[in-house]
Amino acid sequence: MVNELKEIRRGRGLRADDLHERVGLALCTACGVTDLDHPALIRRKIILQLTKLSAKLPSDLHLAATVALGLHQDAAGEFLDQRIAWLANTYDRDPRTARRRVDNAFKMLAELLYDAGMRDRKSGSYSPDGWYVESLRGFLRMDLELPTLTEERRIVAAVDDLDELILSMSAPRDPRAGDEYAIRAEMVYGGEIVAEERVSSSHSRFVVRLPSPLTLGQTHNYSIQFISYPRQWMRPYYVFTPLRRCEEFSVRVRYGTHNAPAKVWRISGLPSKAYEDFVPGDDQLTVDRLGDVSLEFHDLQQGLSYGLQWQYDDEP
Repeated sequence: MVNELKEIRRGRGLRADDLHERVGLALCTACGVTDLDHPALIRRKIILQLTKLSAKLPSDLHLAATVALGLHQDAAGEFLDQRIAWLANTYDRDPRTARRRVDNAFKMLAELLYDAGMRDRKSGSYSPDGWYVESLRGFLRMDLELPTLTEERRIVAAVDDLDELILSMSAPRDPRAGDEYAIRAEMVYGGEIVAEERVSSSHSRFVVRLPSPLTLGQTHNYSIQFISYPRQWMRPYYVFTPLRRCEEFSVRVRYGTHNAPAKVWRISGLPSKAYEDFVPGDDQLTVDRLGDVSLEFHDLQQGLSYGLQWQYDDEP
């Protein structure tokens, strides 16, 4: 893996025209590259994976790796020696020291790539589709008459010039709920809602324009708040069913001190709608004395549901 990283850093690095011809088998495996991928998709997958994993390195090694690979915007140069000279000047060291930093960075990066390749072979979690979710944090206020869900997401662009997102929200409800109630959304930060579509009485989609277009591998944080209809009409669960890659999901629900349910249990990777049996699971959670409960998930599988469900004493 280290030798393959050294091979692709030559010339313009990851921006080289012949990158697809110089990628080795180990790197292809770690980045989810297949024989059917065209050169542009190969470049996209490799840049995404190396951008994400290099960010886990110590700051000095992260700088060394991104400069050597041609990912650093300020370290311009069509030759590796030019980028190494820029790195040495930034470190205030000689070029040999800068090269040693690059070698150390590549050794650590190779370990991360190997681990990522093993993980993706097991889960098939890589699915480039415009963007994916690096982390999602949800905060659901069930202590309000109109429950409010605030989501904070950190996304990664899987294409260049990504300028808008399409977000969906479903809120199944009691059939007696009037049509005057619908899912509403408001951006807290990181974007602007420019269009919305009410697909059904319990499902809406929102088009969010980003502050500026994202480039391949660039991350962006945004937050959005959803409000639906009165609490008594809502189904007793909150789940997230990822339709694209999602690495981390955490949720906190606030029931309040006077509205805490009798039972709360975790929903961890159930098929869609399987949780609507409303049968308490074995993995039960404890509501704290402030009426809050929280949990988190990692390496979510697309199409499966994650979250929590609850039941009050007076419910069957």
